[in-house]
Amino acid sequence: MKQQTILIVDDSANIRRLLAHNLGKQFTVLLAEDGMTALDKLEGGQLPDLMLIDVAMPGMDGFTLTEKLKADVRFSSIPLMMLTAKDKSTDKVRGLKLGVDDYITKPFNIEELGLRIEKLLNTR
Repeated sequence: MKQQTILIVDDSANIRRLLAHNLGKQFTVLLAEDGMTALDKLEGGQLPDLMLIDVAMPGMDGFTLTEKLKADVRFSSIPLMMLTAKDKSTDKVRGLKLGVDDYITKPFNIEELGLRIEKLLNTR
């Protein structure tokens, strides 16, 4: 069975490294430092099974990226998880209204994150 692919979109190199190291044991991991880079990867044919998206990024934030993904029939069915320091209820509600499947705040537990990813992938 082919290993599932996750695209991690986060402007923090440390977070990208941490997630790639930990999630790379069970998934193929693609990395993007911002929303535009993520869209470029998707446009180039790198379609992940799930995307982990930070909210606060330069250029295009995670909310805008989510809107663009949900508006494009080619990408609208990719499961999305927000992984962000934005922990206000209004941010969570905004993300969920835009169509993210899960919203996890930093700091996070890597084991819990892995289990949530597995659960989301298994329900698709």
